[in-house]
Amino acid sequence: MKNIVLNIPHSSIAGIFDKEIGGWPRNAFFVNGPVKELTDWYTDMLFSSPSIDKIIPVVFNYSRFVCDVERLDNDPLEDIGQGIIYTNYGGYTRSIDNSVRDKLFQMRKDYLSELSDKILDNGKTLLVDCHSFSSMFPESPDICIGFNDDFSYSGDAVNVLLDEFKKSNYTVAINHPYSNSITPTKEKEYKSVMIEVNKRVYMNESVFLLNTSSLQWIRWYGCMERIYNHLLSI
Repeated sequence: MKNIVLNIPHSSIAGIFDKEIGGWPRNAFFVNGPVKELTDWYTDMLFSSPSIDKIIPVVFNYSRFVCDVERLDNDPLEDIGQGIIYTNYGGYTRSIDNSVRDKLFQMRKDYLSELSDKILDNGKTLLVDCHSFSSMFPESPDICIGFNDDFSYSGDAVNVLLDEFKKSNYTVAINHPYSNSITPTKEKEYKSVMIEVNKRVYMNESVFLLNTSSLQWIRWYGCMERIYNHLLSI
């Protein structure tokens, strides 16, 4: 691999209450419920690697409650108001007029174009889909590795992730509790894999704060550095 592109689409909470592009209720229960659960808190920091210049992060600067750039066109979740543009979640709603809807769709298009532009034309890019998930899932692993059953699958990449996370004593599952990985374009050859990190690994969900144990962070960043260097050697 010549480079690793990090897709980080859900780490921000910006724009949720913006009058134009947000419009969600300023409500503590909404924040402590849906926003708290679905935001991938701190993943822009969690997956960063400033010491390796071949790691290229692409971060969406708005909340998924503004626009979920990973949802598919004609996504079946659109029927319940949770497609590309959420209009209903957990009993909370927002209303978006057509002009704002068009703006949000363009925002998603621009993000996916930026992500695609970072993918090299020689098939030597690994796209890592970076997420976190709630520890409320019963019997959930520390790490979930997801992949697609298509051109983007790389057994080598999946095995590197599986081996290195286990060596660092994280529990790992494949395509559980989430599956698949983003493929923003089919006009290039590349590989894609998803990493979902259980929030209990790095933060206290009840108070939105990062873990304070230096040993836990040494463990995490040491593991990620080994993973990135190993992936770049494939």
